[in-house]
Amino acid sequence: MPGLRPLAVIAVLLAAMFALKSVSLADSAVALMSMEDVEEAGNETAEAVDEVAPEGSEPQQETVPQTPAAAGGSDDEFNVTRSQFQLCELVENRRVELDMREDELDTREALLEVAEQRIEDRIERMEALEASLETLLGTLETERERRIGEMVSVYAVLEPENAAAIMSRMDEDTLVLLSEALQSEQSRRYAEILAQMDPGFAAELTLRLRSRANPPETQAEVEARLAGRDS
Repeated sequence: MPGLRPLAVIAVLLAAMFALKSVSLADSAVALMSMEDVEEAGNETAEAVDEVAPEGSEPQQETVPQTPAAAGGSDDEFNVTRSQFQLCELVENRRVELDMREDELDTREALLEVAEQRIEDRIERMEALEASLETLLGTLETERERRIGEMVSVYAVLEPENAAAIMSRMDEDTLVLLSEALQSEQSRRYAEILAQMDPGFAAELTLRLRSRANPPETQAEVEARLAGRDS
């Protein structure tokens, strides 16, 4: 029997090792089953959450505290908004100024149109008055020529000495007008009347007629001739 003890010891050791191996395999199987159970439970929980959550909703994200750098963006946005407001205010003020300027220009334009219309009306009245004056002057000229013609006819039939005596007492303007008319229309009769006048008076009258035959050189001469013509 003493020779069998080593074998017995080996057998006992092998049995013990087999038992330990079996226990280790059993623990591995239990651990594996536990992991499968946990995974299956997690899947079931996820499915339950999906069923409870409404369609189209997004999973809530974890709120991240805003850092000071991120918080500074609100100040920038406020500054931009304030700048835009100031710009809009400036544009509005400018628009109001332009509207006021436009109204002022419209008022001035209306006043200019009124003044222009008044000037045109005044010009029309002056033109009408000028036409009336020309008509009146034409009438007066015709009447003057008629009267001078009558005077020429009267002095043409008078005796030369009688005509000379009357003409010597006339005012200067009338004498010149009558002498010009007689010289132009009744030159021979005028020569007979002139011969009956005082030689000095006749010479002075001749010089006056000659000066009137020349064109006037000054405005005073023009006005004097016009005055004598209208009388």
